[in-house]
Amino acid sequence: MSLDERWYRDVNTFARNTPWLHGVLSQYALWGGLAILALMLAAAYVLARYRERAEQAVAITLCTGVGVVVALLINQHVISPGVGRIRPCHAVPQAEALLSCNSDYSFPSDHCMMAGAFVAGLAFIGARWAIPAAVVAVLLAFTRVYSGVHYPSDVAGGLVIGAVIGVIVVLALRPLAYRLTAWMATNPLRVLVSAHPRQQGRHAEAHV
Repeated sequence: MSLDERWYRDVNTFARNTPWLHGVLSQYALWGGLAILALMLAAAYVLARYRERAEQAVAITLCTGVGVVVALLINQHVISPGVGRIRPCHAVPQAEALLSCNSDYSFPSDHCMMAGAFVAGLAFIGARWAIPAAVVAVLLAFTRVYSGVHYPSDVAGGLVIGAVIGVIVVLALRPLAYRLTAWMATNPLRVLVSAHPRQQGRHAEAHV
């Protein structure tokens, strides 16, 4: 028995012995964790519009969103089919799964790939976003194993690979995103990238 399977069995045993946690943790594993991360990114976008260099901060939030989607697509169409690992709820005898044991592959976890990309993008905005996002992501990783649908290495690999993809996407798209938000700041779309009034408007008011 591999160390990965042993840890999976240990967490699975813990899950069997804590039925009072099943409802909360299984829903967190299914949609709650990613919903929190998405709300954090949305909040970061809203607050970015109030920054002094709002256009640049908003550009990072846009790149982060793209990074999450790219991480998911790369996993579903490249990495996961290439590895072809069977989910533990199908492979481990007597494993208990709190969620539907899908027929798609196990490594790496889609949820954790997206979570890693969320955390990586939010890290470009600041530690005050990245640290709580990392806590949310790690808890998500644990609940995916707790729910019986992934091995520990599936979720750990998902977080790391997703974060790497997230960083690459942000670094690659940031110059283009900066130009886009800078252009938006010069037309009626400005309200989407900055909550500050136009600079020239401030000057005009100062002369009244």
